[in-house]
Amino acid sequence: MVHNNPRNKIDGNRQKAAGMVSGVADLAYLQKDRPPIFIEMKLPEGKQSDAQIKWQAVAESTGARYIICRSLEQFKQIVEDARKK
Repeated sequence: MVHNNPRNKIDGNRQKAAGMVSGVADLAYLQKDRPPIFIEMKLPEGKQSDAQIKWQAVAESTGARYIICRSLEQFKQIVEDARKK
């Protein structure tokens, strides 16, 4: 599991300096010989930014899955389902 959420402003600036791109999903679930699953974590009322919507389109155009996840239970189900396939 790979994540890109900075813990604070200093960490965010470090990630930006290292090449972090605005809009990239919060998590990437990677498995050998399978397309990646990008997971954007949102509160139930949360909405994607314009940058996130654009990045979702790019990710999906490559065959990756992109999921907006709104709860811990949903996240667990996403991982469980990915492991079964």
